[in-house]
Amino acid sequence: MKDFAAALRVEGRVFSALVVRELGSRHGGDATGTLWLLIEPMILMGIVYCLHSLEIQSALTVPFIIILLTGYLPHLMLRHAGISGLSSIKANSGLLYHRQVHFLDVAYARMFVETATVLIAFTLVCVGAHYLGMLNTPYSIAYVYLGWFFHVWFIMTVCAFVAGAGLVWPIVRRMYVPWTLAMLIPYEAFTMLSWWPTTFQWYLLFFPCTEATELLRYGFFGPAVPTYGNVLYTTLVMIPLTFLSLLVMHWGRKHLEL
Repeated sequence: MKDFAAALRVEGRVFSALVVRELGSRHGGDATGTLWLLIEPMILMGIVYCLHSLEIQSALTVPFIIILLTGYLPHLMLRHAGISGLSSIKANSGLLYHRQVHFLDVAYARMFVETATVLIAFTLVCVGAHYLGMLNTPYSIAYVYLGWFFHVWFIMTVCAFVAGAGLVWPIVRRMYVPWTLAMLIPYEAFTMLSWWPTTFQWYLLFFPCTEATELLRYGFFGPAVPTYGNVLYTTLVMIPLTFLSLLVMHWGRKHLEL
């Protein structure tokens, strides 16, 4: 048990050092550059909100800003974390010569930076929108956290898969961005699931990210707006997907040229 605790402490120090290294290497330790990591998703979401709300806000029965916060922002996390995961292994392959640095540490450190910045941006936007009267207090904070938990779990799983698969099949790296554009629909980036036909809803609910979005939206709207999240189904789907992504990443490591 003591050996396991010691190994966890070493892993924690390695991972935190990689995260700090990632933050510093991007902008040369410039605090302004690090701040940009937080501001960028907020600016992108603000632009999209302005463009869409001018035309359709009056016709919506739910605030459009919540649709963006619960759909577009998680999708932005998927895109950024995945692109970072694809480049993290080869960009930091030299670190793998160190005995205490594992293949997973390098990949997840960069993904952690991307997911953390989007989550912080989400919190800042929620606080600011609530202060300006654009956002009411969520119905259930617990469901908001639960929805984000499943979003982060799904995104980390996908990113681990593409990081490993990209080392084996180069086409994965080229197809990732087009695939994320197609995922705008399952992420419900600009829509509500209840707006779609019933048959299409049934197909979309096979995606764990759709389930996560529905749980997140239930946290904001509660029973006042129809949502269809299922915690048990999402968990049962994510467990085998997680093991699959770890196996693919382990397989990809064998094809890595240091």
